[in-house]
Amino acid sequence: MTIGQRDSAKRDPGLTPGAIGLRRSAAANLVGSVLVALIVLLMIGPAARAQLVLETLPEIQNVGIVEHRGDAVPTGLVFKDSLGRSVRSGELFDGERPVILVMAYYDCPLLCTLILNRVQRVLNELKWTAGEDFRVVTVSFDHTNTPSMAREKQLSYLLGYNKQVPETAWPFLTGDVENLRALTTAVGYHYKFLPEQNEFSHPSALIFLTPDGKVHNYLEKLDFTSGEVQIALAEAADGKVGTIFDRIKHFCFRYDPKTGRYSADAFAVMRVGASACAVALGGFIFFVARQRGRRARTAVIDEEVRV
Repeated sequence: MTIGQRDSAKRDPGLTPGAIGLRRSAAANLVGSVLVALIVLLMIGPAARAQLVLETLPEIQNVGIVEHRGDAVPTGLVFKDSLGRSVRSGELFDGERPVILVMAYYDCPLLCTLILNRVQRVLNELKWTAGEDFRVVTVSFDHTNTPSMAREKQLSYLLGYNKQVPETAWPFLTGDVENLRALTTAVGYHYKFLPEQNEFSHPSALIFLTPDGKVHNYLEKLDFTSGEVQIALAEAADGKVGTIFDRIKHFCFRYDPKTGRYSADAFAVMRVGASACAVALGGFIFFVARQRGRRARTAVIDEEVRV
């Protein structure tokens, strides 16, 4: 029906009050259904909401993270760094420092820039230093991206980092289809190319890898915090970075895969508190006993002097 036909129908004197009432009732039912759907989406959990979205938006079907915790990144994959030099995936891991893997293509119109901006902000908030305590590696999953595009991104984000670090602290890599697919499959990162938009549909996530190149954990939110990143790094490093207090802190938090966040583990906090109280009590008892011993020895010496 054209606009003119709709206007004509509105002016049609043949429409009875009953027909008008039925139309209003249908419209009210439609509005009510939309409101109910919105309420349901707000009430159900994130996983269920995601499922409903996937059913209605085919652009993001089969797009997301499939967790591969404990799986190793193949060491023989070949990429290009921002200067066009070949880099093997095995060179990204030194057995000492954990790695934050960021998948992002360099001409992404929105989401990848938001992810990289957030990573830079978090790095500036961390007390640990990229290149010393951990590494960040960004890989474009678009095989048409070039080293010169990677170079532009790398210089931009290193310039915004508030610490002076070598370029190897945060490399930006490109690769061909075969090697990129092997990497994304190994870490469980699934994306889709949309020919109509000439863009990619992809998830937003940080992937934490152990110093020997195994997948340890994921943060699948855009609003991840520096505290969450620090805990994830401490876990991935298995005690190889940070102080004893950092390790105690990460012990007190637990990762919730349903929300993609770290939250305080009440029982762990209680155990740490109880242990701290026990240590403090033991120290106090030792101090009191030592003081009594000193007083007893002093009394004996004084008695001997008087004799």
